[in-house]
Amino acid sequence: MSSGTRLDHRTPIRRQLNEAARAFVRPRTYVGAVRELALSAFHVATYPLGVVPTAQPVEVPFIGRGVDHNPAVRLDPETAHTPIVLVHGYIHNRSAFLVMAASLRRAGFQHVHGLNYNPLRHPIPTLAEMLAIEVDRVLGATGADRCMIVGHSMGGMVARYYTQEFAQPGTIDTVITLASPHRGTYTAHLGIGPAAAQIRPGTAFMRRLEEGARPSSTRWLSYYSDLDIMVTPAVSAKLVHPALKATNIRLHNTGHLSLLLSGEALRSIIDHLADRELGRPADLDAHREARRAPNPRLRVVRGGQTGDEAG
Repeated sequence: MSSGTRLDHRTPIRRQLNEAARAFVRPRTYVGAVRELALSAFHVATYPLGVVPTAQPVEVPFIGRGVDHNPAVRLDPETAHTPIVLVHGYIHNRSAFLVMAASLRRAGFQHVHGLNYNPLRHPIPTLAEMLAIEVDRVLGATGADRCMIVGHSMGGMVARYYTQEFAQPGTIDTVITLASPHRGTYTAHLGIGPAAAQIRPGTAFMRRLEEGARPSSTRWLSYYSDLDIMVTPAVSAKLVHPALKATNIRLHNTGHLSLLLSGEALRSIIDHLADRELGRPADLDAHREARRAPNPRLRVVRGGQTGDEAG
């Protein structure tokens, strides 16, 4: 897809409707829906914890199968010292990452930081400026020369805009987006505030993101799900711009919020953050062969290749 090309979502929307029809006969779909409801309640209950000022997110017990100390982090002090900045999504706060932050620390990462912002008042470029200030603060506090960013939903769009428009070359080692509408989401028509208006398909902001993408040393990974009703069509959460050479990872039967608490997703995210070459286009195939057998719930697509779910 060339820069500035008008996006046509009719085909992926039809595919999503067909997928939804097939989902009604799959028992795991209902399990995933119940899990999404239950974990949404968890997010609501823990929301106040993200409002309280704190240097580090509050530790909470891990939900699901545990994430233990990652050998790649233990054997690489530089990676362990590389800070991670977590950027939450629309109408949330840093409490979205309570479980992920605790898991990252148990895996061996020494510096995990969360950013709070208000999308009801500010457009995404302004939020990206706030992220720029936070990244500079974190780098100064830790003495690191680069960091990694994980953004959920709108937070991934903030991270992408910051990395493309503001970040100094070499400063951002890795950007991981989780359920972020890289090609816009029609659900954003239900949102309020300037940031929600910007992530509707075909807006000037979305066109600027596409036109501003350039090759760089930053590694891009995007997680998306077939049970995400907040990103419509679901394949919009794939990052397919050829200049970014992103690795797209699909999770099955996982909702928009439960992606943040999924054991499979957490282990995959930690593996990619721990091994800073995993997911880089030139080395992805070799690394996948050398590691354990891939989880069947995760589907990896490299470099913006479309596969059978593409749009």
